[in-house]
Amino acid sequence: MTPVTPIGGPTPLLELSNVSKEFAVHDAGKRATLSAVNQVSLSVKPGTTMGVVGESGCGKSTLARLIVGLHGMTGGEMSFDGAPLPKSGKRPAHVVKQMQMVFQDPSSALNPRATVGESIGFPLSVQGASRKVIAQRVTQVINDVGLPANYAGNYPHQLSGGQRQRVNIARALALQPKLIVLDEAVSALDKSIQAQVLNLLKDLQEEYKLTYVFISHDLNVVEYMSDEVTVMYLGQVVERSPADRLYENPQHPYSRLLLSSIPSLNPAESTRDTAMDQGSGEIPSPINPPSGCRFRTRCPFAMEICATESPQQVHAEPGHAVACHLFEEGVPQEVSLARSA
Repeated sequence: MTPVTPIGGPTPLLELSNVSKEFAVHDAGKRATLSAVNQVSLSVKPGTTMGVVGESGCGKSTLARLIVGLHGMTGGEMSFDGAPLPKSGKRPAHVVKQMQMVFQDPSSALNPRATVGESIGFPLSVQGASRKVIAQRVTQVINDVGLPANYAGNYPHQLSGGQRQRVNIARALALQPKLIVLDEAVSALDKSIQAQVLNLLKDLQEEYKLTYVFISHDLNVVEYMSDEVTVMYLGQVVERSPADRLYENPQHPYSRLLLSSIPSLNPAESTRDTAMDQGSGEIPSPINPPSGCRFRTRCPFAMEICATESPQQVHAEPGHAVACHLFEEGVPQEVSLARSA
């Protein structure tokens, strides 16, 4: 899939070009290949938030782990701050410092036998920082995430879920990174706590000049946090757009299906797009994905070409990339959908 480069603006901090990840698995007693991420291309500008959405199993978490180097790439290329990254996932120490991750479960991400201060200071000790520097930095980031300084001596079981996630965020900040990948970082929290943590993340982004890759299945949260949004389906990017444009006018049939599922606050209004009802159903297996367009088995606009050729990303409009056979460069959505009728 040909990557669609951003139009104008600063040089991207993070770039992925046709990145893929496959896993060897056993299916019905036979060896098989699971295609978790397939030819994903995206770019993230410094100081912005790239939201990544999609159903469970679409490859969001695998993509997060590829970015920070917890998985190696099967194919494609990735660069950070203008420098290429190795496919193996092993990163130089200076790159590791600049890319950190906040995981979904705030409890399992912390060592239950380590104090808050020890957990936050561990990345610094690995990098060879002195005890004095570690103590000063731990105190600073604990304060920055809104926790009292004396919490450094507490253990994870003494904290609430929201407080534990603040500790995880503080640990990610300890090395003063440029990029933080947040993988469902608020999904395990109560709604009221979610709002507090989201606002904290926005404040920290401005204070530390951070760049985020924000992964979530909650469409409302992604809209609130993101400057741009990447929509993934079965390991592939189907649409990428500025957040406001995507939510106002989604172009890809799968994006329309996703956004139509957002509950309405008005009980008298339907939350479903009836034109997309036939697009419901289970996501196919990534071990044996459909040929051509992977969404075609659920798409109400599927054509013959969708079964034989994988769609390439094109600009449905400036800055708005869509991978769908309904679209051609410069052809408005209304015309494309009419052609499929």
